[in-house]
Amino acid sequence: MGEIRKGNFSSLSKIILLSVSCFFLYSCSFPKIIVYDDPLSAKEHNDLGVVYYKKGEYNLAEKEFLKALKKDRNFYLAYFNLGNLYYKKGDLEKSIEFFKKALEINKNDDILNNLGYVFLEKKDCKNAKYYLDQIKNIEIKPEYKDTYEKYLKICNSTQYER
Repeated sequence: MGEIRKGNFSSLSKIILLSVSCFFLYSCSFPKIIVYDDPLSAKEHNDLGVVYYKKGEYNLAEKEFLKALKKDRNFYLAYFNLGNLYYKKGDLEKSIEFFKKALEINKNDDILNNLGYVFLEKKDCKNAKYYLDQIKNIEIKPEYKDTYEKYLKICNSTQYER
């Protein structure tokens, strides 16, 4: 009759047993959290995006702004913030696209100013003037005045499209 001895497992058997044990241990012991319904509102996603933006975490900010738009397609502030974000990232075309979407929903001076500014960055004086001319009170906010002064400086030259 065979004798029972310790250490009768081969190395391969030990590895297989250890792998299977680990698989069952980890797959069963850690709870999985699945969120079926996003509890945050569009405003809350937008506000979280602003926090990420201010911290320089632009990819996380972008995700939150897009989540805000998924919750509410007419939330102009998320479009506005995406316009600012893409400007900051150097993507002027996307910046313009999102500022224009914000403007379709809510025509306000901040959006007009930022659109004008982006067009100035592109040296497109014709479009910059179009948006800047629509600002009702260009003297009220210093940033509006700064944008207009930049317009005068850049666009007084004949080399750029007027």
